[in-house]
Amino acid sequence: MKRSYLSFFLLINILTYGCLVIIENKAVDAKPVKHVNKTFQDITPELQIKIDEWMKLLYSDDPAIRTSAIISLLGLNLSTMCDSLIGVLKNSENDDVRISLIKAFGFTGDDKALDSMIELLDSEKETIRIASANALGNIRTRKAIEEMIGVLLNIRKPIESRILITGALAKTRSREAVKPLISLLESDNNDLRIAAQDALAEITKQSDGNTNIFWQEWWDRNKVKTREQWLEDIVDKLEGDVKKLRSQNSTLKSEIAQKTIKILETGKGKGNIELLLDAIKSEYPEVRIFAAGELANHTDPEVIKIFVDLILDNDTEIRTLAAKVLGEIGDVSVLKSLILALQDKEAKVRESAARALGKLGSKEVLIDLLSALNDKENSVICAAAEALGELRAEEAVEPLINLFSNRDPKVKESAIVAIGKFQDKRAIDPLINSLNDDEERVRWYAADSLGKIGAKKAVVHLTTLLSDESARVRESTATALGQIGDESAVEPLIKLLKDGDNRVAEKTANVLSAIECKNFETLDIIVNAFYTGKDYKRTIGILKKQIDNFKDLPEYSHALWQSKLKLARSHALLNNCQKAIQIYEDLVIRFENDIEIKHELVRCLKEAKQHDKLLNIFSLWIENLLTDNRLWWNEIYKILEEYFETGEFDRVRELVDDFEKKNNYMGGPELRFKFQELRKRSLEILLPQGDKLSSALKKQLFSLNQEYSVQRQIFC
Repeated sequence: MKRSYLSFFLLINILTYGCLVIIENKAVDAKPVKHVNKTFQDITPELQIKIDEWMKLLYSDDPAIRTSAIISLLGLNLSTMCDSLIGVLKNSENDDVRISLIKAFGFTGDDKALDSMIELLDSEKETIRIASANALGNIRTRKAIEEMIGVLLNIRKPIESRILITGALAKTRSREAVKPLISLLESDNNDLRIAAQDALAEITKQSDGNTNIFWQEWWDRNKVKTREQWLEDIVDKLEGDVKKLRSQNSTLKSEIAQKTIKILETGKGKGNIELLLDAIKSEYPEVRIFAAGELANHTDPEVIKIFVDLILDNDTEIRTLAAKVLGEIGDVSVLKSLILALQDKEAKVRESAARALGKLGSKEVLIDLLSALNDKENSVICAAAEALGELRAEEAVEPLINLFSNRDPKVKESAIVAIGKFQDKRAIDPLINSLNDDEERVRWYAADSLGKIGAKKAVVHLTTLLSDESARVRESTATALGQIGDESAVEPLIKLLKDGDNRVAEKTANVLSAIECKNFETLDIIVNAFYTGKDYKRTIGILKKQIDNFKDLPEYSHALWQSKLKLARSHALLNNCQKAIQIYEDLVIRFENDIEIKHELVRCLKEAKQHDKLLNIFSLWIENLLTDNRLWWNEIYKILEEYFETGEFDRVRELVDDFEKKNNYMGGPELRFKFQELRKRSLEILLPQGDKLSSALKKQLFSLNQEYSVQRQIFC
């Protein structure tokens, strides 16, 4: 695929400037089609090259490339270019190219190619005829209506062409077509009469007229009415029909339908789909909808074919469900069926079809979805916008941006959400303007899309939106600023940590935790905000990021030690003493004269009950300190006292002996007396153990008793 594209574009680069030569390259039976050279005024050489390029791309095998080329060429608004494309439409033997051109001309809604498309109604190719009729239905100019009526009434035209024109006129819903269509009800051709009846029903919404007399009388009564009066009559008639239907054994039909559904529910666990296949043909809508819903869970090729057929079902709910299921199946072979559903008379079906086409992800349907943006129902426009967002075709950007000014907030929302998936810079300014919209959800989605695009230009505007009255808007704005990652938004975001809405505050905290900052001081601001707010877990995350990012920069050496101190304290406050101890051990070496840091390390070691490590640390501190170190001796005594309480008498004795040898000071006379007393009590407990004590220890106990008596007189 890539190799063919490279070859293709190499050919483009050697085209002669100022000459439009269109060559059709087909793998089998290819025939070249040449067109007269066109000289365009005011066209730069660069634009001429692009024109040559696009004309060449008309013949790509990829429908998305063809579509892009056609849209680009028509977008030049050159009459001579339009003539060239019409020439291709008339003379090309490539049906795919002609169909793409037909759709594009129909999408523009003007009548530049009107005559050509009317001529193509007589084409030998059915696909060409159908495409032309569909496109003509999108052209609602007076000239187009008049020429289509001319074809309709021309008895020399093939019946099939006239039938196709009835559908096109029905699509235009033109009042001017009513009288000509009524005249066809006396035609000798049954198919033409039926087509005319269907078209009249579509235009007028009168479904119970089958005769020329009925329609002629109806027209005589209604031809002077305005369109609004027609609609009022339609509503009145529909209400009458509803009342009539409700009176027709509704209770009995409902009971039959429910019993049938119960039978289907009983048999569905057996994996047999035969019952469901029969039920899909039921006369009861409830049964058919239930069966269709159950069949949607099967992937048999037979089931897929059934849903393709159901696109043409009489029931709106069934057609809607069929379109939805075909989109979920994800098989591009159903594209034509879904494109057909996009022209359905019911908005629900068109909406479902548009969403399904978006899920299939094929750019072949680009023009059809772009055309759906002009649908009369806003729900269909929303679905088409969302589908275009899934396709992410560049040609859809401008049409979607145009929807930002739509009056319906839901249309604006859908377009804004879709444009966020493109990440196209053209959308930035329109999205910034949408931040001031009166509708909360529009502001919310605009902020979201700006975040996805990563628009730094929008940071100032988004910062202002952090004070929006809507909590959802504030939340979305905080997320967007985090996605953009501009450090100037940090301080405004920090203010949002105290937002009255917990979800906004939590989202903001997550954003600040994830934001990438290259500035040490900015990270410090975030750290202090979390630490002050007692959010120690997030404090630790930012501190680790800060230490990792700046550890190799000497100018931040001192500041990083302060960060490590805050990191140790945060771990301690979360009762993660083990991690805190590892950091504190480095800190007490770096800040050897900071008594507060030493106290914090001691507290962590006590919490972790690491008494042995504490004693080792105290030993070092009492040896190195030249000042009064009575505090550490007191801590040592507490540990030995705890050993005594747990019955480790021999250990108490050994430790007191050891400390006494190293430093006879032992915290001063009073504290030394307490150490000696603790040792004496330990020996007294050990003495009854007999042979376990050596004679040397007994002598030590005797000596201690004498010394203890002297010390006791002093301190007691």
